[in-house]
Amino acid sequence: MKIKIFTLGSLLVNCYLVYDQNNAILFDIASKNITEIDSFLKEKNLTLTKLILTHGHIDHILGIKEIVDKYNCKVYIGKEDYEFLTNDNLNLSKFVIGTCFSYNNNEIIKVSGGDYINDFLVIDSPGHTIGSKVFYNKKEKIIITGDTIFKGTHGRVDFPTGNMLSIMDSIKKILSYPNDTILYPGHGEKTTINLEKIYYKI
Repeated sequence: MKIKIFTLGSLLVNCYLVYDQNNAILFDIASKNITEIDSFLKEKNLTLTKLILTHGHIDHILGIKEIVDKYNCKVYIGKEDYEFLTNDNLNLSKFVIGTCFSYNNNEIIKVSGGDYINDFLVIDSPGHTIGSKVFYNKKEKIIITGDTIFKGTHGRVDFPTGNMLSIMDSIKKILSYPNDTILYPGHGEKTTINLEKIYYKI
């Protein structure tokens, strides 16, 4: 398995393309301009089969329509964040991009902790949003963390459904995984569980 990072949008969101021989999965899509992603998929002869959303904020879902229209891929989001796709107060679109964003598609798949998407275990990680999820691949020793945990810090909790106690519980849950697990956050540099244990004094 390989990972290609696309840092997109005005808030510099890390969108992760995880791929093997021919198939690819994309975690989050921060821009309506998908040219860079499309060029890479064509270069590597990859088929994009799934778009997995770590949570429902606009900077992580903005290009969902463009991706689905182009690749007809399946879309996954935490069941508690499903409403964010059609509620501009929850997804923060008016606040962040100045216009109301809504994406309505009955075929979107709602996931819960304990589900699997390919080799990724879905882990509930509320706090940044109520339905934030992180995605653990045991074989590859990686977790895609969205905005739950960054290198040396964590996501904001002052937006609708955010909660400090919840995010700290989620971080403790994440840091219970093996120390050499690499964390791929929604913003900033990757880190490891071992390093974050030092920061959080766990």
